[in-house]
Amino acid sequence: MGFDLIIKNGTVIDGTGMPSKNADIGIKDDKITLIDCLIPENNCSVIYANKMIVAPGFIDIHSHSDFLWLIRKESDSKILDGVTTEICGNCGLSAFPLRGKVLERRAQGLEKYGIVLTWKTASEFYDMAEKAKSSINRAFLVGHGNIRACTIEYENRKPEPHELDQMRKDLNESLKAGAFGMSSGLIYPPGCYAAKEEIIELCKVVKDFSGFYATHIRNEGDTLEDAIKEAIEISKRSGVRLQVSHLKTSGSSNWRKINNVKTIINRAVNEGIDVTSDRYPYIAAATDLDVILPNWVYEGGIEEQIQRLKDTNTRKQIAKELSQTENDNFWDGIMISSVYYDKNKWMEGKTITEISNKLNKPQLETVFDLLIEENTRVDIFLFSMCEENLEKILSWDFVFIGSDSSMRANQGILSEGKPHPRSYGTFSRVLGRFCRERKLLSLEKAIQKMTGLPAQKVGLDKRGLLKEGYFADITIFNPDKIIDKSTFTEPHQYSEGIEYVIVNGKITIKNGEHLGATNGRILRKS
Repeated sequence: MGFDLIIKNGTVIDGTGMPSKNADIGIKDDKITLIDCLIPENNCSVIYANKMIVAPGFIDIHSHSDFLWLIRKESDSKILDGVTTEICGNCGLSAFPLRGKVLERRAQGLEKYGIVLTWKTASEFYDMAEKAKSSINRAFLVGHGNIRACTIEYENRKPEPHELDQMRKDLNESLKAGAFGMSSGLIYPPGCYAAKEEIIELCKVVKDFSGFYATHIRNEGDTLEDAIKEAIEISKRSGVRLQVSHLKTSGSSNWRKINNVKTIINRAVNEGIDVTSDRYPYIAAATDLDVILPNWVYEGGIEEQIQRLKDTNTRKQIAKELSQTENDNFWDGIMISSVYYDKNKWMEGKTITEISNKLNKPQLETVFDLLIEENTRVDIFLFSMCEENLEKILSWDFVFIGSDSSMRANQGILSEGKPHPRSYGTFSRVLGRFCRERKLLSLEKAIQKMTGLPAQKVGLDKRGLLKEGYFADITIFNPDKIIDKSTFTEPHQYSEGIEYVIVNGKITIKNGEHLGATNGRILRKS
């Protein structure tokens, strides 16, 4: 039997959760053709993987590289963290469909990257994407936020029957084109205006396509349990498979709810509901600054939101509502990660308290003025979680690993700002800090959460396992050295210990260096 590449003498962890074994792997074209205890060398390339772990390429089940992959084909921060496949289109936001205000909003935000939106529908997006080059594979979800905004923009109301039909039509087109399911962001506009019944009706369409539903639930803090129960009810009544995005207990007063969360989800699993989740290995969230505002402030879109923020009486009303949730440390726990305009770049990496002190303004006034100046485009870190709960969540069997981040790079336009370190170090952090150092998980269990389990949930064909006949997406790492290097203040640092990454049979990372190969594929649900 002839091979193009043989991996020899590695410790193979196959993604099933079974114990590791010493084996060689033979690769021909884009597939694994043989896994055996000893494969004789022939006239082909050989990787000697002594003292290294040979694993399936990591699958980032919760990613946000929807657009940015188009300007950086190397996908640096992801592949150098061992990722070979990203699932994009999460939290209700996706690359399609695009019409009206949602198209305008995306076009404005992508202007500085030089990305021109030449598509509107999912099928047009896929046609464009399949011609673009990338070092890793990508699959996509369609965002409920896109679907809703395309039809009723950012209005806080129920869709009329004919509008719901149009939403079903857009969803149907997206799923037919190849999307693996639908995501929602029920904390963001316009998802925050959607009633449970609306989501159920749309999830019935997803179920017809055997897709899954990934949700940023309606609340991750004060009403966390109710929000999880709502997601489970949507799954139960529509029949759709459920993925709860970035499971967390946000806010110190809510940390005690951790055991309730597990009980609620376990009860659903025992009832036969297909519910799983994902989590990133950090205690800070990353989101938009305006997420702290009451939902009614967003209504009608950006222009109307800014007009409200400029109005003195409205500011007083917002302040009154926020005073119920603020405490002494509230503003200390919010750090600006990136702004759009150069004049405010000095704020990146500083907390609202630090910025307010420098400007000699009250914190909330600082927030209002900054949102107005930046046309609401302000990204933040929210330090609202605890390490103990993080470790519990990561250890739960139904929780996978997902970065909740876009790809970045330490050069060019993608090196701007201070993105969350999860963009660079999610998978290596789990393997280095939580497996090797904290001994929270075995390597077999952690790799299963990064490969076989998410592949099964998404429905990826012949990916996620090291198995004969499967695609040769493979990550080889040094278990003694693998570690994340990215930090909140110095984020643009690649992980260490990822020695080789193979994508569809092609060596893309060799001895920790990117070879420039672009053998990734756009994956469509058949």
